[in-house]
Amino acid sequence: MKSLLIQMSKRGTHMVSSGRTLSSFRVGDKVTVRAPSDRPLYHHGSHGTVVTIGTKRVHVRMDKAAFESHDGEVANFLPGDLDPGHMGTPRNSDRMNNAVTAYKLAAGTDLVAVAMDAGVITAEQGERMKAIWASHLQR
Repeated sequence: MKSLLIQMSKRGTHMVSSGRTLSSFRVGDKVTVRAPSDRPLYHHGSHGTVVTIGTKRVHVRMDKAAFESHDGEVANFLPGDLDPGHMGTPRNSDRMNNAVTAYKLAAGTDLVAVAMDAGVITAEQGERMKAIWASHLQR
């Protein structure tokens, strides 16, 4: 019985925990889509604007969707699937680029640390190399 209740409430837990209702939103509000409880996950993280409010769902135009192909699309969500404001990086491609850049920065920092430990470069040279590498990765 306990496992049945847990299975039945898995979707509902997400919606109830947010405390948001239809009255929490106004047309024109900026929102961020959380992992939708009953919709495809490809909207997760998308930034949008409330365009209408239905009887059960909030209708959102995707301003900057997780995938560019969904920009401008209007989708409807339960109120608990939306966070107010635009938060985070919406594009999956941008998130991937950020992860790769962080990986490259960490590798460069580790390389400089090894060179300093081995006495190949001074601490001042190491700091300069790290700054140059970070600047290079920002381009």
